[in-house]
Amino acid sequence: MLIGFRLIEKRFDVVVVGAGILGVCIGYLLSRTFRGKILVLEREDMPAVHTSSRNTGVIHRPFYIDPDKKKLSAASAQKSYFLWLELARKFGLPWNPAGTLEIATTEEDVKALDRYGKWAALNGMKQDEFAIMDYMDLKNYDDSLNGYGAILSKTDTSVSFGNFTRKIMELAMEEGIQFIPDFAVTRIDEDGDAVNITGVRGDDPVLITANFLFNAAGGESLRLAHQLGLAGKYAVLHFRGDYWTLGDSFKTAVRHNLYSVPRHMKFPFLDPHLIIRHDGSMEIGPNAALVSGPYAYGEHVSRLSLAGKIVERPVYPKLKLISSPEFISLVRSEWKSSRSKEHMAARVRRFLPSLEDSHLDGRGISGVRNSLVDNNGFVAEAVIEKGSSSIHILNYNSPGATGAPAFAAHIIKLVSAGGFMNLDKRKTDSDHDIWVDLAGDL
Repeated sequence: MLIGFRLIEKRFDVVVVGAGILGVCIGYLLSRTFRGKILVLEREDMPAVHTSSRNTGVIHRPFYIDPDKKKLSAASAQKSYFLWLELARKFGLPWNPAGTLEIATTEEDVKALDRYGKWAALNGMKQDEFAIMDYMDLKNYDDSLNGYGAILSKTDTSVSFGNFTRKIMELAMEEGIQFIPDFAVTRIDEDGDAVNITGVRGDDPVLITANFLFNAAGGESLRLAHQLGLAGKYAVLHFRGDYWTLGDSFKTAVRHNLYSVPRHMKFPFLDPHLIIRHDGSMEIGPNAALVSGPYAYGEHVSRLSLAGKIVERPVYPKLKLISSPEFISLVRSEWKSSRSKEHMAARVRRFLPSLEDSHLDGRGISGVRNSLVDNNGFVAEAVIEKGSSSIHILNYNSPGATGAPAFAAHIIKLVSAGGFMNLDKRKTDSDHDIWVDLAGDL
């Protein structure tokens, strides 16, 4: 079995696959609560290269999350906000409390604003953290905006999740975690009470053995779970979101991130919005263009590569979805926004009439959302699958970065409750104990 492989260690207690924001939070929390040899593997040369750095960069407060349908996401977002604030203050990380204004662009959307106000309170936001505006309130607040009302989430904050992730990895390594970059995991196998992880680093095939594995590989997580015979009813579709930068010619009094109430509620995509980045720059986007894989950031995606993705097993959930006229119409519209800044600008003018095509002066960030589908369509919540010596986090999407620390604590508690590891909540002289406190119930 070992022929051709280089054995890095006889055995690790825990291996985390994926050094995105969730995997790094899991690793760091383990370093603070579990005594054992911990390894984090990453396919790139540093943490947070993909989705963790290719997102809106907004710490979202949970005003728009239904606490009945997405209780874990709402609780994770609420608890994690205070940890991000503490880290930013302690280490001088960018923190721009720009706030978010979500606008009702139709009369029907006003009902959503009322729901948001109730959800905000139920999810733990204080009354002075948000405000509901009717038509006149919105006009008096900013007459450049067009809508029937809005909700203002005052504590939504623009940050660099990539910077946060890399700082947390530094802290984890100070606590003794080992980190191996440039390691592409090709296969995982459970063998009794062990997990064998095979992969490639450079040109070298490598075998690593662990007592337990956390699969936090983002766009690759379902592939790895399928190798263990898990999550067989799920397939994954990849959607690229493209942003356009706003140049100096765009003069506005806008002080907040601008969103609109989503039109396609059964699909997990937001309409384009205006984002104020942590450095004060502005971008418009994203769309949701169907692409062939988790790293398809380039503009051109062939029909052949998409067809190949569709016929990967399981096929039925994808075929059912692409037979939906509403979904096909959405895909076509989203591709237009990817190719044409004029189309993107026109979508945003519904609530920001002063935006002109010429204000979009170049390509901004592009990221890929990896969305699970089953026979009922898109899966709304994160999915957690358990193997005999592993746990797999699938479909961990927005507001994933926002809630990563608390969600990581939840995952570790599940593993500990299953008897796979004993957490001792060990304290150190450092003042990062707010992390250990996350071990409380969500």
